[in-house]
Amino acid sequence: MATPLQIPAMRGVMGDWIYYVALLPFREVSNRIKKTEEIHSSPLLRTMIQRALTDRSKKIADYLKSQQQRFFNAIVVGVYEGEPEWHRLNIRKSELFDPVNLDARVAESLGILTLCGDEKLFAVDGQHRVEGIKEFSRVVGVGKLESQEDEICAIFVAHDNSPTGLQKTRRLFATLNRYAKPVSLTEIIALDEDDVVAITCRDLLENHPLFRTGRVSLRKGRGLSPNDDKHFTSLPALYEAMDFYLMEGSRVSWKKFKTLRPKEDVVQEHIERSHNFWDLLIGAIPALQKIKNLEKDKPLPKKYRSTNGGDLLFRPIALPLIAKCLRRAQNMQMSEITFIERVAKMPRSLAKSPWLGVLWDGSNMLIGDKNKKLAESLILWMVDCDPDERKYKRMNLKNRLKEVLNKPDDECRLPAKLK
Repeated sequence: MATPLQIPAMRGVMGDWIYYVALLPFREVSNRIKKTEEIHSSPLLRTMIQRALTDRSKKIADYLKSQQQRFFNAIVVGVYEGEPEWHRLNIRKSELFDPVNLDARVAESLGILTLCGDEKLFAVDGQHRVEGIKEFSRVVGVGKLESQEDEICAIFVAHDNSPTGLQKTRRLFATLNRYAKPVSLTEIIALDEDDVVAITCRDLLENHPLFRTGRVSLRKGRGLSPNDDKHFTSLPALYEAMDFYLMEGSRVSWKKFKTLRPKEDVVQEHIERSHNFWDLLIGAIPALQKIKNLEKDKPLPKKYRSTNGGDLLFRPIALPLIAKCLRRAQNMQMSEITFIERVAKMPRSLAKSPWLGVLWDGSNMLIGDKNKKLAESLILWMVDCDPDERKYKRMNLKNRLKEVLNKPDDECRLPAKLK
C-alpha cells in the first residue's frame, strides 16, 4: 500500500466520463502505476488494454537520461478500488484577483485530488511512457529522483471492475488509439531538432540551389503523381537517401545517435557533406543541372516523369537506391567520385532495359522488396564496384533477373558495365 498523495488537478467532464487532469511526479509514476497484468486477472482486459511492451520503453528511458529539454504528452490512468477524493479549491479575494465574477464552471474545476494509497492504477494510454519512466527512475536512483522536479500530466479516469465497466474502459482505449493522429515522417523532418538527418534535410531545402526553389514535395507520403510537374522528389525520399548517405556505424548505433542532437560542429559537418554530395551529383548529371537552373514557377520537362515512365531519377525510389548503393560501393573500396561518375552514365529510362519489368511494368512502378533489391544489384553491377565478382556474380544476378522478368534465358541480358 502506497502512502496518501495530494496532487494539483482540474476536474473535467466529457460525455459520460468524469476525469481529473493532474501533475504526477515521476517517483509516483514508478511507485503507483502498475502493468495491467500485475493487477488484473482478466485475460480479456489484458488483451484489450495492455500493449505489448517493446524496447520502446528503454528508448524512452534513454531519452529521459540524455535530453535536458525532455517533454511528454499526457498519460491516461485508469483508477479502480481505493477511494480517491476530490477537493474543490475555495478561491478568496486578494489584491490581485477578485473571484466575484469568476465563472462557476471554472471555479468548480480547480482543486486537489487525494489518492489514499489503496487505489490500483494502470495506464489506459501511455504504457510505454510509464515503463520508460520506471526504467529511468531505476537507473537514476530513488535519492536523486526525489530531488528532481520532473512531473508528467496524468489524466485520471474511474474504472469500474465490472462487465459494463470493462466494456467502457475498452471503448476508451480503442477511442484513444483510433483517433490519435500519428506524426508523419514529413512532420518529424520538419520539426525534429535532434535528428541530424532531419536537420540536414531542412538545410538542403532552405539553402541548396537544387531544392530551395520548392522542387521537393512536402506532402505526406513518399509517392509523386506522374502528372506532378513541379517536384523533383519527395521529402521522405530525400530523408531516406540522406539517412543512408550520412549513416555512421551500425544501423542500431546510428538510430540511437539520431535521438540526441550532436554538437554544432558535428551538425555542420553533416550539412556540408550533404551539400557536397548534391554538388557532385549535379555536376555529373545534366538533368539535375537543368532542374537547378529552372526558374521557380517553370514546370519540369514532361519527359522526366509521365504515365509512360520517364526518367528513373525523377521517381522517389531512385534517391534512396543511389545512396544505398553508394554506401555499398564505398565498402568495396570504390570512391564516391568514381561511383557518381559511373551512375551518371547509367541508363535511366523506365520504359527500357534494365528497368522495364524490374521497376516499371509499363504503367506503374514496381516497389516490392525483391524488385528493389534486384535494382540495387543491377546498379552495383553497372558501376562495376566488384570487378572480380566476389559478391555480385554474373550467373547469380542473371538468374535473379530471369525470375523477376519471368522470361527465358536468351531474353534476359545484364546491362553493360560502365567505365
